[in-house]
Amino acid sequence: MNIAIIGAGAIGAAIAVADPRSEGGRRVLFLSGDERAAKVDVAALIERLGFFALDLGGVEQGRLQQFPGVPLPSLNLVKFG
Repeated sequence: MNIAIIGAGAIGAAIAVADPRSEGGRRVLFLSGDERAAKVDVAALIERLGFFALDLGGVEQGRLQQFPGVPLPSLNLVKFG
């Protein structure tokens, strides 16, 4: 079985090292993958680190959205509430 998970690989360094719970919410990190159980584990890790995990779907969909140079990873998104 091959498992591929994409997560937080394209965010900027300043966002990655900043406090994930600043600005009154939690910074959003994206993940995608085709193996549901693996995504649950990665999402749990992202949450334990203090970020909000946002699942973009399968590897193919997530790869297109998280690729460096596209607008999504360069945004500093914060989940409130």
